[in-house]
Amino acid sequence: MVLGIEASNILAGGGITHLKELLTYADPLSHGFEKVYVWSAKKTLDQLPDQPWLEKRTHPWLNKSIFFRMLWLALIFPKEAKKCIDVLFSPGANHVSFYPQVSMCQNLLPFDDQENKLYGLSWMRIRLILLYYAQRKAFRKAQGIIVLTPSNIPYLTSKSIIEDKKFCVIPHGINPVFYYKPSLKSLNDPIKLLYVSIVDVYKHQWNVVEALYGLIDKGYSVELTLVGAQYPEAMDKLKSSINIHPEYANRITYISTLPYDALTTTYQSADIFVFASSCETFSLVLLEAMASGLPIACSDKDTLKDTLGEAGVYFDPYSPESVENAILTLIENKVLREELSCKAYEKAQTYSWSVCADQTLQYLSKIAKP
Repeated sequence: MVLGIEASNILAGGGITHLKELLTYADPLSHGFEKVYVWSAKKTLDQLPDQPWLEKRTHPWLNKSIFFRMLWLALIFPKEAKKCIDVLFSPGANHVSFYPQVSMCQNLLPFDDQENKLYGLSWMRIRLILLYYAQRKAFRKAQGIIVLTPSNIPYLTSKSIIEDKKFCVIPHGINPVFYYKPSLKSLNDPIKLLYVSIVDVYKHQWNVVEALYGLIDKGYSVELTLVGAQYPEAMDKLKSSINIHPEYANRITYISTLPYDALTTTYQSADIFVFASSCETFSLVLLEAMASGLPIACSDKDTLKDTLGEAGVYFDPYSPESVENAILTLIENKVLREELSCKAYEKAQTYSWSVCADQTLQYLSKIAKP
């Protein structure tokens, strides 16, 4: 058999990480695939590993705008795919005229009405609406759908009329460079809070900032480091929140990007990790914090609970007071803090890119054989 991977819309972020790790750890021969083709833009293909069984393919249209990529997907790719592959995997959830195919959900935002309304009347909201209809079509037509946690499934079945039997839960893995056994050290002075994630409307960094102010007003010596790119409107909201108390501005550090080696050091030097997202398909960042042995105050969304389990303290991401109380619980209770650090570290070790790759190829083989 021959496997094809259509990755025309995998251009950055977690999608690239998943594809790169999948192809690094995959053993397609053991699952009956003698060859794997990947179609994508050249800048994506350049980041993928070289394997003896892997052939990377591109096209001039794949290296242009989304308009040209969609034309390629509709007019050129189906004919090319039918000539050379037996099953198609679309990790970006594009609909392709091909049978059989497996799609994958890596973005719940289009399927969460409460969260995508946070964008108001904006181009991003329009984009999410268009993605909803496009991905719903892809999921309905696919013979199988990979989801990252069990809690992803209700989002898709409730709005998309998709059969439960189509789903296969395969979580992402963790890069071993993040493993750092909990040191169970005393808290720094000041206490170092860390939040790694893009500044966006559903990430609620401003509520974490307000929680920081509440802790400072109670007499706690704390500081917050925010790491991640930015959505402009959300960054404006974050700046407004910081400006409420300019006298505390020196307690907050914002870093837009960090290389991997610097990011691991940042995790290891922190005291408490805070994650306040209200919509996540699967959080690699949360998994990195777990692998780093950090005590974690986390948003109480089900998809995050699937990953963190009983290894964290949960809060309502919309409530600064709830965020503050969760952080305060970790600051005040040393025994709980150490217990949760160890639990998070141990749970992170159950996530593996090797297992992810093996389960993915096994599932693709199952879909291909009938």
